[in-house]
Amino acid sequence: MDVIAGVQVLRQRVHADGRGSLVALEEEDGLPFPLERVFFMKVDKAGVERGGHANSCDEYIVPLTGSVVVEVDNGRESARIRLSDHGRGLWVRAGILIHLREFEAGTTLLVCASARYDETRHFARAQPHLAARLCPA
Repeated sequence: MDVIAGVQVLRQRVHADGRGSLVALEEEDGLPFPLERVFFMKVDKAGVERGGHANSCDEYIVPLTGSVVVEVDNGRESARIRLSDHGRGLWVRAGILIHLREFEAGTTLLVCASARYDETRHFARAQPHLAARLCPA
């Protein structure tokens, strides 16, 4: 589901049974780009804000626990979406300005990125030309 140009909610296949659930992220099957970096952020208290910049790489954000409101801006349009289900993630293409707000206490986010940290640039404003140039899909 498109949120705005350059941002999509993607459903994951959740394999669930009496033991719990498992979600696998693989390139071309759950992950929309070649993976170069994985990190997670844990927010222990409400009221914390993260992000506030656009990246030169694509990111895929999945909530493992808790919830967060993600605000995105591509330079022409903006939107807010709450992530609270590990069965769906948010694909944010390069150049999209992102703010993470309204964290539920105890939230953990898994983030997959298409570039290593030392190869990634950060911008204070949306860079819409990056999404089209780096990831035409």
